[in-house]
Amino acid sequence: MRLALLIVTLLLVAGCGGAAEENERDRAIAEGRDLADGPCLGVVLENWVADVAHDPREEVDDRPENQCEAYRNGHLEHFVEVSPQGILIRAE
Repeated sequence: MRLALLIVTLLLVAGCGGAAEENERDRAIAEGRDLADGPCLGVVLENWVADVAHDPREEVDDRPENQCEAYRNGHLEHFVEVSPQGILIRAE
């Protein structure tokens, strides 16, 4: 659970890149993102990616367009999978 919280925090910090205007922040929160297709969330640490998947896995989780390309191509070695609800599934 700590790892999942760390990843979410890192994603938020990395995505910010600086102080956002209040209305921009509000839009980002309101926009949301549909995680049902299991998208790659991106690189979260030097050699780690974060990916959304289902538990148990669904066919949509195995589609290349929903997986982190850097991991799939062998550029990064480790991944963290979280459910669409943000619950840690596994980290390897």
